[in-house]
Amino acid sequence: TSATLGMAAGEGGWRADGEVSLGVACQPHGGPGISRIAVERRIQRVVASGAEDGSLRLLDIRSLAGPPRAAIAGCCTDGEGGGAVGKGHDGRIEALSWLPDDNRLFVSGGGSCLKVWDASSPSDCVLPVDLHATIKGVALTVGPPPVAAVALSDCTVRLVDLRIGRAVNTMQGHTQPPLCIAWGASNANRLYSGGKDGTVRVWDPRMGARSLFCFDPYGLEKDRPLLRKSEKSAEELDKSKSAFGRVRREEVEKLLGVGSTRVEPYHVRSFKNMLSSRTNNMGRAPGTGGGQIWSAPTSSGLAVLADLTEQEREQRERWSQGCLERERHFLDPPRREFEHEASCAHRGAVISLAVPLDGNVNRKGPRNVLLSCGVDGKIRSWDPERGTLFGKKQVFDVECWTQEQALQIAAHGLSEDLCFIPEKTFLAAYCMRSGEQLCRLEAHTGTVTCAEALTGCGRVLSAGADGRLLCWRAAFSAAAEAPAEDVICLD
Repeated sequence: TSATLGMAAGEGGWRADGEVSLGVACQPHGGPGISRIAVERRIQRVVASGAEDGSLRLLDIRSLAGPPRAAIAGCCTDGEGGGAVGKGHDGRIEALSWLPDDNRLFVSGGGSCLKVWDASSPSDCVLPVDLHATIKGVALTVGPPPVAAVALSDCTVRLVDLRIGRAVNTMQGHTQPPLCIAWGASNANRLYSGGKDGTVRVWDPRMGARSLFCFDPYGLEKDRPLLRKSEKSAEELDKSKSAFGRVRREEVEKLLGVGSTRVEPYHVRSFKNMLSSRTNNMGRAPGTGGGQIWSAPTSSGLAVLADLTEQEREQRERWSQGCLERERHFLDPPRREFEHEASCAHRGAVISLAVPLDGNVNRKGPRNVLLSCGVDGKIRSWDPERGTLFGKKQVFDVECWTQEQALQIAAHGLSEDLCFIPEKTFLAAYCMRSGEQLCRLEAHTGTVTCAEALTGCGRVLSAGADGRLLCWRAAFSAAAEAPAEDVICLD
């Protein structure tokens, strides 16, 4: 097909036989940084962008440097009159998505409000929905009916019917807030969510409010140890533990007998311990050495740090931060020990989920592939129907950020072909078949927060905290593009 041929041509540019160039650069929101971008998939002509101040822009991809199609100001407070100005959001745009196969309706999420917009008349939102919890992510499906799946800060995932503008189902299972959410590529009845608890859960809206299963990175291992049964149920364990996983203070006091009249048996110390002293800096008798009770501490690391300049301290902090970012690549997700525990897909929060575009339905194995990215600096490729790792290169390392905040990554091509990961001020392209970094694009002056791929044309959009929206173009080199000519030997 034409889309496959176009993607193949674009793929060559991300490899050694092609070149990548910066096509267009613009700053649609002025000063504020861009937190989310979304491209409508029907004709790929319009991109929506959301900023840190809650404002929205609609831009024509063919003329990004020109004036936007629509500009929606954020709901900020005017200092003089005290009234609200703008019809956008009252804070950072956390979610932005178009209705699949539609170039008119899109939704945006910021704060606790989900808003539905019509691109043909974006002067006012079509439908505002207050969910009474901070929105972390949104994913749309055509249904029927058209539904928006919203990840919320109250550890739930809610389904909002766009026809009536109301939440029709609340799904519970995450122990910490979900950060990212995605619908399956070919089955609208499968929903995937990843959260701060490190789990990736699978939901079926028709089956109730509980998740079907969790993705398990050790699911394909043979001779796995049997899971143990806990004396207490999972609900009792949750009640007996605080947010930090420690036993509550009342149970500790009860265990130690604090406030009770119980007499504890006296444990006799050994004769050696009774005569010995725990203090080394004791006074000495005359003629046996120094008699000072306290001696000055020897030089330690604290004294050395006090003598450092501010520049040297910043350099040491950068070194220690770099060491921590490198060490995270050596840590695997924790294994399950008890039957009631959930399988962790990543060590730490799951910050992104992505379904690669234009999957190849002729290849063997599962037709859908789901990518997950975590703060542990890992990209994992999953079989979404079984919840197990899939592919030749199932896990590879990336340099994504470590903050527990959703990150927008992009993937396109032949299912396990290319993915684009924001890495600090760079946009990195990886081959999903080998895990090799193909190129690293540098043009942003701030942290890159989101990436979006366009199918069939070898172009990728990136945006960041510097407020810039960049369009990257990939193409074959002249030598690679030249078709091979048939040579006829006359001898």
